[in-house]
Amino acid sequence: MSSLRPLVNRFKEELERRFIGNENIKSILILNLLHKRSTILIRAPRGTGKSTLMLLILKGLFGDDFVVISGASEVKRGEVVGRLHIPSLERKGIEKVLWAKFVEARGKGIDEVNRLNPYTTANIHHLMQFGEVWAYGQKYTVEDYTLIANENPNDSTTFMQPPPFYDRFDIAVYLNSLSISQKFALQEFNEKNGYDLVRSMPQVMSFEELSQIRREVEETELDPEITGFINVLIRDFQICVKGKEHSNMPLPVLCEGCHFTRFICSRVREPPSERATIVLLQLAKAKKWLDGNVDEKDILEMAKWVLVHRTGLLNPEKPLKEIDELIEMEKERMFERESRKQWFILNELYSGFNPSLYRTAKEIAAEDNVFAEELFLLEEKWIKEGKISREETLKAELGLE
Repeated sequence: MSSLRPLVNRFKEELERRFIGNENIKSILILNLLHKRSTILIRAPRGTGKSTLMLLILKGLFGDDFVVISGASEVKRGEVVGRLHIPSLERKGIEKVLWAKFVEARGKGIDEVNRLNPYTTANIHHLMQFGEVWAYGQKYTVEDYTLIANENPNDSTTFMQPPPFYDRFDIAVYLNSLSISQKFALQEFNEKNGYDLVRSMPQVMSFEELSQIRREVEETELDPEITGFINVLIRDFQICVKGKEHSNMPLPVLCEGCHFTRFICSRVREPPSERATIVLLQLAKAKKWLDGNVDEKDILEMAKWVLVHRTGLLNPEKPLKEIDELIEMEKERMFERESRKQWFILNELYSGFNPSLYRTAKEIAAEDNVFAEELFLLEEKWIKEGKISREETLKAELGLE
């Protein structure tokens, strides 16, 4: 057992004491802080504590050594990236860049991210994507950090941020307003602590301790079954046998005549990126490191916060409800796959063509588009080897040739 786990548990306790309510998101927040370059997006209506939660996390990890910029103000280039050192330019003709505190800080916060101007968004987007920023032809490499942003998605925003920008956030959590009992609990804590939640939050660990935790999490090994489960889960949200990724035809028009209309694909307008897989693997490692184990149920619970901001839903009015329903569908589907032993059958077919197993696989594939996709690839191989004809393939039977 790592000697640093008690620090994480203490951080969680200190956070829970001060941030009342919203119990469903605290575990995922903690887990997501345990990997390098952690990024979190907090979404909530005004007055529900999203800025407070951001500040509590940053203070608990970095003390007073963090920087928050506000999208509601006119953020200038020098505040986000850097500015020229004028004396060096005037006296020596040298373009020396003074890098902004936001770039240099280990703890970074963005208040009202949906109000950032496009230029600022582009710079922060580049920082999260490549771990670097540029100014006046010079580059600054950003090492490990934690970046937390918040927004009210119901506000009439100043600027519409592009989906790829949101995709760079590991998870997105949604906050609810407090119940009556929670309001009393918060008022009681405030009275005891001078009505200052954030100032009362101690720094629980040093950056060196956090870095060591993140190294240990990175080195944690997952069982092949968990890795496979994550890959299949994300693929279920991505797949479209009719080529949705490269089609301009909107849903549900594209789905007309498709054999798989009762699956997740028919409710996903834009699939999540491969970053969803990477983040879910990181969260699984963090869960195993912290609690000693991670199982398929844990993966499904964590997936909600990884997918909700990355998935373009056909019915986006209630994203959390829609994602919950899709994950419930996944639970049933994973159970069916296990009952049919279909991955065992597929592994056998990977080893070599078997006419009897192939017939069974085609029956299964008619009820599982991810399984069907793998069978399509095998069929192409067998056609080249002369073992089957194109007319007898599953693709031909489904009318996809």
